[in-house]
Amino acid sequence: MTTSLKISLFLIVTLFSNLSAAQSTNTQKISENVYSIFLNYVQTLVVIGDKGVLITDPANSIRAKQLKKEIAKLTPLPVTDIVLSHEHYDHIGGTEVFPGATIYAQKHAEAVFRLDITGQAPKKVDLLVNEKETIKMGNTKVNLYHYGAADGVAMMALHLPKEKVVFSADLYEANEITNKLWLADSNYLGSRILLNNLVALKPEYAITTHSKSIDPKHLIMGARFYNDLYDAVEAKTLEALSQGFPALVNVMTTLPNQVKLEHFKGFKNYDHLPAHVERMILSIFHGG
Repeated sequence: MTTSLKISLFLIVTLFSNLSAAQSTNTQKISENVYSIFLNYVQTLVVIGDKGVLITDPANSIRAKQLKKEIAKLTPLPVTDIVLSHEHYDHIGGTEVFPGATIYAQKHAEAVFRLDITGQAPKKVDLLVNEKETIKMGNTKVNLYHYGAADGVAMMALHLPKEKVVFSADLYEANEITNKLWLADSNYLGSRILLNNLVALKPEYAITTHSKSIDPKHLIMGARFYNDLYDAVEAKTLEALSQGFPALVNVMTTLPNQVKLEHFKGFKNYDHLPAHVERMILSIFHGG
């Protein structure tokens, strides 16, 4: 990486963080020892145990320092556990702000971390999760689940069964369809499975990283979006697949502009729907 590129990346992160810092931090108390903190366009789950604190996705070093100050308002205990929701670099930075913390990531993240030229990936992951892991934070049990590729290959969801909390990253937002800029590394079959599994847990609180709301109605709508998208695309894609590559190309070029999903017409970025249709088609016949 050239010096100028490093400086440019640093300036972008700094500018974004400073602009976001001007907005008030939103801290929501979920239970006696569980909070969500929305800061710099990222929402972090905070679980206070008897000896330390578990957090998700510090995001970057600037945000992590601010997050550390916000956590200090809740407890004098140090951050001892950091769960990285997935491998994307806008989520994994800042772990060095919490020295000595145990870092968890899904095992497929390690191969992506090795490619990092930005310096954001942790130097070492202490525990690589396969499909399930449980962390005890005092009386709170934190279950980590990997259902397969979703947004990236190393996505983990969290479930706090006693507190009826679920956490996921980047798969849905409140009253918004994801901007088409961020779809390239998404497997929509896996995203659909993950969200349907979280809905089945019947949570009272559902945290997603880029929205302030913790109302599970947005999780339910997120799952419905992927289900409706799948229903609109699956049969025609499989039919084209049975006919050969020219038919698949025809589906790829025509179907994205035919699917409407009227239920989501009032959502922000609804005009990006064709890109989501494309992504579902690719996930079905191409695997990503």
